[in-house]
Amino acid sequence: MELLHHLNIGLHILFGSVGLLLGLVPMFSRHGGARHIRFGRWFLRVLTVVLATAVLGLAVFNFRPFLAIVVMLTVYQAWSGYRVMRTRTTGPTHADAAFSAVFLLGSIGFLLTLHLIDLVWSPVVIYSSLGFLIALTIYDLARFAFVPLWRRKLWLYDHIWKMISSYFALVSAFTGTVLAQYQPYSQFLPSMVGTALGVSFILYYALRRAPARPLAGSAV
Repeated sequence: MELLHHLNIGLHILFGSVGLLLGLVPMFSRHGGARHIRFGRWFLRVLTVVLATAVLGLAVFNFRPFLAIVVMLTVYQAWSGYRVMRTRTTGPTHADAAFSAVFLLGSIGFLLTLHLIDLVWSPVVIYSSLGFLIALTIYDLARFAFVPLWRRKLWLYDHIWKMISSYFALVSAFTGTVLAQYQPYSQFLPSMVGTALGVSFILYYALRRAPARPLAGSAV
């Protein structure tokens, strides 16, 4: 069992390191271009392995609530960002609503039980991560009230925000673990950078009046 634990950790670190490099390519390449799509798909595949090994480690080897919250947030952002590209012509589906509802209930459950948990990480990081996840799931459920507007314009900003956030969640988990002596700054500063970058990209495309209609042949 110990050998499997170390193997799982090794895979997690390896794919996490690759993901940190891969994620930069779609972020800074032309949206909808071949490079953006190709590296975006690779990033999601690598991130899937990172999250799968994290879930395995938490479920089988060493459950740590604070890491479970980070994994929940990253899983939701990555999957929801991917789903934006799959539903941009039709709008979110009932399956998307169910997915959001499950994560909303799960994050509220975590929030209500935090007083029973030994908070190893800074409470600021944990509460802000849960608050962000709750706000994101509520927004995703609220999209059903403005589907035409979302299909026409908002899907692009939705995709940008979620994919950048999922990348910087990965960065925060990395720096928070490797640079543990600098916590909580090593945990929340990457998230602040990601937020600023996400807002900048959204403003850039909004000011350029970038066409928000679906791009032919794009998947991610």
